[in-house]
Amino acid sequence: MMINEQQLPRVLVCDDESSVLEAYRRILSGLVEPSSREREQDLDALAADLFGEELETAARSSNISDIVYCRQGEEAVAIFADAGRRGQPFAAVFLDVRMPPGIDGVEVARLMRQLDPAINIVMVTGHSDHRPAEIAGVVGAQDRLFYLVKPFDPDEVRQMATTLAHRWSSDRTVANELTSRLQELEKVNRALKLSEASAHQAARRDPLTGLLNRKGLQEQFDAAFSLASKEGRYLSFAYIDLDRFKLVNDAHGHTVGDRLIREVASRIVEATADDGFVARLGGDEFAVVCAHPDSLEEVVCRLLRVGETPFIEDGFNLPVSLSIGYCRCDAGQDSLSDAMRRADVALYSAKMAGRGGARIYDADLDKQFLLGQAIARDLKDAIDANALRLHYQPLMSADGCRVTGLEALLRWDRRDYGPISPALFVPIAEQNNLMAELGEWVLRQAMEDIQLWPDIVTSINLSVVQFAQPHFAEHVLALAKSAGISPSVIEFEITETALSQDMTNFAQQVATLRRAGFNLALDDFGSGYASIGYLSQFHFNKLKIDRSFVSNLRLKPNADRMIRSIVGLGEAMGLTVTAEGVEDEFQHELLRAAGCDQMQGFLFHKPCSKEDVERLLDKQRQADRAA
Repeated sequence: MMINEQQLPRVLVCDDESSVLEAYRRILSGLVEPSSREREQDLDALAADLFGEELETAARSSNISDIVYCRQGEEAVAIFADAGRRGQPFAAVFLDVRMPPGIDGVEVARLMRQLDPAINIVMVTGHSDHRPAEIAGVVGAQDRLFYLVKPFDPDEVRQMATTLAHRWSSDRTVANELTSRLQELEKVNRALKLSEASAHQAARRDPLTGLLNRKGLQEQFDAAFSLASKEGRYLSFAYIDLDRFKLVNDAHGHTVGDRLIREVASRIVEATADDGFVARLGGDEFAVVCAHPDSLEEVVCRLLRVGETPFIEDGFNLPVSLSIGYCRCDAGQDSLSDAMRRADVALYSAKMAGRGGARIYDADLDKQFLLGQAIARDLKDAIDANALRLHYQPLMSADGCRVTGLEALLRWDRRDYGPISPALFVPIAEQNNLMAELGEWVLRQAMEDIQLWPDIVTSINLSVVQFAQPHFAEHVLALAKSAGISPSVIEFEITETALSQDMTNFAQQVATLRRAGFNLALDDFGSGYASIGYLSQFHFNKLKIDRSFVSNLRLKPNADRMIRSIVGLGEAMGLTVTAEGVEDEFQHELLRAAGCDQMQGFLFHKPCSKEDVERLLDKQRQADRAA
């Protein structure tokens, strides 16, 4: 508590003799009035002689506000204690050593010293009952203990009272300064502690989402793992990846990407609820630790439902899809790094299965993961070394007699292993961020090959990743111009899954390609969720019926009706309809009867090299000339 610097000193006098008290009154009465500057300087000199120290004049007051007199020790102690409680302490006390019949002055001094260790006490005696050393031993604080001998000189009493009042005022000024400095130090200390706590918090939190970061996750995981071990429980760890998040950043920039990350983080926290805690590991990766393993499956289901609602903000309508890998952490055996590795392997498997799903870890996944990583490395080398190939499957007229188009299909003979199916290595390319490079290779190679047959439309498959690249359409135009190819002989096949991505960017890219004269085909129609609105909005030229409908012609009695409906839709919208996967005459006849414009399948031709394509087309041209 801050001491009141304006408070003037008070003096307490206690003596059992009335005549002595009257003498004190006469001697000290003048001290209550203001004194002159000259007297103040004299008292400064006296104080220096008495205490051997320099006192600052500005810190002193020659005024004594009050002098209280009493005759018994008990009364003096009571007055002294009450003054302290009221915040009006005494600067000095004059005590007679002998005060019969109550307690004597030494005991009074001892009790006062307990109440206020800083009190200046003057012991006044005419006898030698107590030696100063004995009194000091009982009262303590010798530097604040003084003596007067009766009969005393009036000036000596006045000087003692005034000087002690000065000293008390000076001590309070110093105490105020110390208190003020201490308060400042405490304020600084509190600020440092808050800063330290804030730094501690910041070091353990992700600045974008406020979730735990890797360091915070490690500490909280260790604490939860320790508790689970003591209680004989286990934890569960889930590794979560936001599917195709890189495409959002590439197409819309990091501002939109950051908004999406914050939204997904909020949804994950809500889905996890009180069953665990959430961390952001960086980029589009999150972690959930379940402290209650019995609720893990339920938590995973809730997390997968996060993707049921798209991200809608400021005109953006972006799909949200989470892939999840999770595992069990056995008490006393696993660490966070172990859990993260196993969950990451399970996550890789979930992505390979088509994204938007969850997979729990098992030992066999390690083999699959290592195989996938090896294939990804070799595929990257093959792209760099131009060691891939394109084969082309002819698209035939409805009667199956004429080649009316070609589809470019990627082939890869993996070093030391032989041919690898695209159904295996394309998903691995997607998982390992190789699709952009792979798609670029296909585009360049196809345009080089198309120069060999500029009179036949060639189809090239495009991936979602390619459409997400800034200025992709302009890049395609530049490639075609460089190869000297007319856009009219190139047809880009787009799967229905591309329509589930960012529609604004997709529409802009497609519009640019259409204006330039490229043809567009909607591939695998019926396998996804493309609507009639999409078909008209993007002005496709062709529908390709998904092969599952064709293969079901012998198995499902209504399969032909489905195909007729698709063909009718295509005719109504002015689209060419192609059936793929035609493998026997039965299928061919039904599809022809349904009105399909083109056929594609092993019944007519398997995919073949560009040399075989050249021979096939030359033979057809010769037949046309002969006719």
